[in-house]
Formats: sequence, C-alpha cells, structure tokens
Amino acid sequence: MDPEETAHVAAEASTEWETQAYTLAAAVIVIFLILHWSKRDIAPPGFKLPPGPRGLPLVGHVPFVTMEFSHNQFRKWSTTYGAVIKIKIGATYVVVLNDFDSIKEVLCKNEVLNRSENMIFHVLGITGVGTLNGKLWQDNRRFCLHVLRDLGFGRKSMEEHIKEESLYLTEKIAETKGSPISIQEYLVPSMSNNISALVFGSRYLFDDPKRKFLDAQLSNALRALGSSMIVNFLPSWLNKLALRIPFLTISSFKNIFRELSDFVSKEVKEHEETLDEHSNRDFIDGYIKKIKEHKNDPDSSFQTRYLFGNVLNFFGAGSNTVMVTIMWHLLTYAKYPDTVQAKIQREIDEVVGRERQPKWEDRNKMPFTMAAIWEMYRWRTITPLGIPRAASEDVFYGEHFIPKGSMVLANLWTVHMDPKLWKDPQNFDPSRFLTKDGTELGPKPESLMPFSVGKRMCPGETLATVEVFLNITTLLQKYNVLPEEGQVIDLSTKGAPVIVPETQKLRFIPR
Repeated sequence: MDPEETAHVAAEASTEWETQAYTLAAAVIVIFLILHWSKRDIAPPGFKLPPGPRGLPLVGHVPFVTMEFSHNQFRKWSTTYGAVIKIKIGATYVVVLNDFDSIKEVLCKNEVLNRSENMIFHVLGITGVGTLNGKLWQDNRRFCLHVLRDLGFGRKSMEEHIKEESLYLTEKIAETKGSPISIQEYLVPSMSNNISALVFGSRYLFDDPKRKFLDAQLSNALRALGSSMIVNFLPSWLNKLALRIPFLTISSFKNIFRELSDFVSKEVKEHEETLDEHSNRDFIDGYIKKIKEHKNDPDSSFQTRYLFGNVLNFFGAGSNTVMVTIMWHLLTYAKYPDTVQAKIQREIDEVVGRERQPKWEDRNKMPFTMAAIWEMYRWRTITPLGIPRAASEDVFYGEHFIPKGSMVLANLWTVHMDPKLWKDPQNFDPSRFLTKDGTELGPKPESLMPFSVGKRMCPGETLATVEVFLNITTLLQKYNVLPEEGQVIDLSTKGAPVIVPETQKLRFIPR
C-alpha cells in the first residue's frame, strides 16, 4: 500500500473513530437523562411535591431557562401554582420560594444551608466563603469575619477609609466641570478600592495599571453574569463540558477568573515575602498565617485555594453590588431633583453642613436619607433571586416536600413587590419607612431582605450600607445630580441575576 493510500485509510479510520466516539458520548448523555428522568421522587404520606409548569420530556425546562427564568416569570407562575413552585432542569428539581413566609422559614432550616454545586463559581473551582459548604464554610466564615473585624470591618478605621475614598471620588468628579459622564467608570474603581484596602492592604489610584486591570475584569464579570443565568441551573457535569467550548459565556467566565486568580497569586506571593508575624496588614496576611498554623493537617479548612476563592468572593460580592446600588441612587435622584434629592440635601445641610465630610454616625439624625437607602434596597433588589441554595436533606414546609438535592431559590424581589406588604410597591417612596410624622426612621421591617435571611445571608450588609450612605451623602453635599441636558432618566431595569440600570450619563453640578 503506497503512502498516499495509507494516509487515506488512516484518515477514514480516524473519521470513523471520531464518529463512533461522538455517537457513544451522545448515547451516554441520552441514557443518563432517561435514567434520571425516570427516577421519580415520591413524597411521604401527607406531603406532596410543589406544583409548577410542565416542561419537556427528558430535559424539563432547560430550553426555556434564558427566556423564562427570571424573578418576573417566577412571580407570574406563583399566581397560578402558589407561593412555592417547582420546575425541573434535566434531573434536578428547582424549587422557588415566592413569598415572605416561605422564604423566612425554608431558608432558616439547616437542611438548606448549602450552596448549589451547579453555581458557576463551583464549576470554575472558586471555592471561597460564598460557595463552600459544611465545616469548610463554617470555619472560613468564622475566620473571615474575625479577621475583617480586626481590620476595621464595620468599625471606625474602615469608615475612615471609605470617607477617604468617597472624598477622592468627589475630587475626580470635580475634574469633569459639570460635563455629562458615565458615573459607572468612576464608581467601579472607587468601590473596588474599598475591598482592595481590606484584602490587599492598599488602595490604587484610578490610573494605576493594577487598578485598571481589576476594574476591567470586574466589569467583564458583571457583563458575563448578565447572560449566564442558564449556567446556575444546568448539572455541574454539563457545565464542565461547556467550559471546553470557547464561544460560550461560561468559557469567558473561565478566562476572566483565571486572570484574576493570577493577579491574586502574585499578591499572595508578595505578602508571603514581606509577612510580619506580629501584625496583619490585611486579610491576606491573616489567612496566610492561618494556613501556616494548620500546615500539618491535610484536612485543614485553611488552604491556598480557599484563600484565592475568598478574595475573589469579596470582590465579586463587595464591589459590583455596591456600585450598582449607588448607580440606582444617583439615577433616581437625577430623575427627581426637586423632591427626593432635595430632601436628602436638606438633611445634609441641617445635620452636617457644607464644610465637614459626612460620617456614619450622622445617619442617626438623617431619617429620610436612611429611609431612601432602605427603599432602594427594596425597590431595586440588586440580586432578585439571591444566591442559589441546595437541600442537603429532604425538606418539609407546610404540605410541601422538597427532595434532597433540589436547588432552592428565594425570589426576594417578589417579597419586595408584594402589595400585601407594601403600599404601591412599584413606586419609589422612602416615606414608607418613616414614622407617621416623618421625623424618625421606623423599625426595619422583617420583609425587607435584600441580603437574604438565615445563617447564610450576606455578612456584608453593614459594610455595604456604610459605603452607600457615605458615598451618597458626600456626593450630594457637593453636587446637584442632573441628567444629560435634553435627556430623560430611564429607570427601567434589565438583567436577571443582577438588576442593573440602562446605560446613561449624568451631570454633577457644584452646589
């Protein structure tokens, strides 16, 4: 057989082998789906699976994830099927809680403490306090809070840093001289600098290459997150397969977090080389010492990969969400400059004046400003479905049976838009949180739950609220916030995992 014929036969054999391999892989997937679909969870006597819309055979609701899986759609389904609904993604049940009572009770159960392994961060191997389960989560959460408190989390030292950062923000905005700007470009570096100080021990100037790199990657992650909702609902094995397909959203996430991990790795190495055993400069210092303390324990809850995961969790949860919240505030105040904005500025002038910078304790004399912050948490719930949980054991709620392994979602947005709980919930109205005479801030309602509920709720509520308060008051002390001339502010929402506003410019006119 001549070489050309040999090559031809080899090519045919290779093609035939590839065809057989793909056929076998497809058959395995189909058999897997059939076996799992045919497995029916039978509720114990006296209980039943939550109702919900019917999906397609084998795949359930997979084809409809990007079209239908949103807080709005879940709310619509709840009017037909009840507050607790069930859908199926392949072989996995997804149970959605759509009212205050179900969320408060179910999310506070120990059986629903775990994070879902389908989460994109799990799939990418980002194992930090936001994604870990069991003892690993407990140990890391406890230590993270301990170190952050020592570094000033929720204390005066952290407040001073936020004040410094917010003042720098006003100075950068002053350079625009009232020209229309995209405020996101200023807020991204400012908010992530607050996390940088906690994690890395230093802030970066806006034009610092490290600052620009972090900002670009955080913005890329936020954009990718907006089109990645399907990832959280697919089986983890299917997501891992999708990682190998370059043009898919999850693949772009992989690239973003690989670059961020490389950045964190360099920071960790620098910290190891300059470590002071007697004091902690930042979170990384504290965690490195904890790793060393447990270096002889192969099952230690403190390992380098968890350090990386924790740092990335801090940036993801602590930068973008606060930035988007402040964007919503500024756009809303630009929409209503003579009412909401003017009332906040009146409080600032009466309590703080125009000279000294606002401080956190001023909030006690500024009820309308705090009411506006609470109202924005309600009106524009940044993460309307929270972060997915997983049932580690069978769960019982009322007459409902939630099987072990189910994903559990809390539709926080539905609670915040429930007319039974809030008068005219579609309207932005800070006065709903004030006493009848409007002079004091009333008790915080249990039904206000933007940071979720239970042991797994976001631990950064205080830090986030301090950041929002100090940035809003510092900006409105110095500027009137207005739309671009000739434009009308659009307060409609877009996005599903994260509720973000439409892109538009603002003018900051000195007062």
